[in-house]
Amino acid sequence: MSVYYPVLLRLEGKRCVVIGGGWGTENRVKDLLDADALVTLISPVGFRVIEELAARGRLRWEARDYQSGDLEGAFLVVACPFDRSRNAELWAEAEARGIPVNAVDDQPHCTFIFPAVHRQGDLVVAVSSAGKSPALAVWIRDRIARQFGPEYGEFLNLLGGLRPEVIRLFQGFKRRQPVWRRLIGSAAIDHIREGRPDAARRALQNVLEEETQPRPIL
Repeated sequence: MSVYYPVLLRLEGKRCVVIGGGWGTENRVKDLLDADALVTLISPVGFRVIEELAARGRLRWEARDYQSGDLEGAFLVVACPFDRSRNAELWAEAEARGIPVNAVDDQPHCTFIFPAVHRQGDLVVAVSSAGKSPALAVWIRDRIARQFGPEYGEFLNLLGGLRPEVIRLFQGFKRRQPVWRRLIGSAAIDHIREGRPDAARRALQNVLEEETQPRPIL
């Protein structure tokens, strides 16, 4: 069984090719567009959403089957065709060109797999079963989603805004680590849940002020 290394890719401006027509085509295309990828869809079959996106210039759609050479210049490839018998050919081209490829529901022809993802703003939680049971990964993702709601996206923005100040005030990882723990464990998240963002900011600033006070010599 393969061991997967989890990463988050920056796809902005990268050419990503989707060989589509089968199950998952629309979702994969939309996910890549949400990541600001430059998407080329090669599919003999159209979908209403795909046709609208293509008409608006959001993606390039070539209404035909996959042909050898279609992956030239691609950064990433996703295969979800009706006819999976060509996945081996597509896989071979991707391997020859050194391009990561995911073939939906065809793990032997994948160099990477998609996790079940929960997003709240810039907070991303990804859950993977290494392909053994995607349904279990989705179930766990949904449980996480119930625990970490929209308030955590706002909380993350507040913490991100404080990051330069924390780095300036506290030198070194060992000194900053307990400060971050106090910030995260403060009452700020409760204030955000209550719709009191100003109180959340004050709670975070209070932690910083306390941490910058001289410590007594014992």
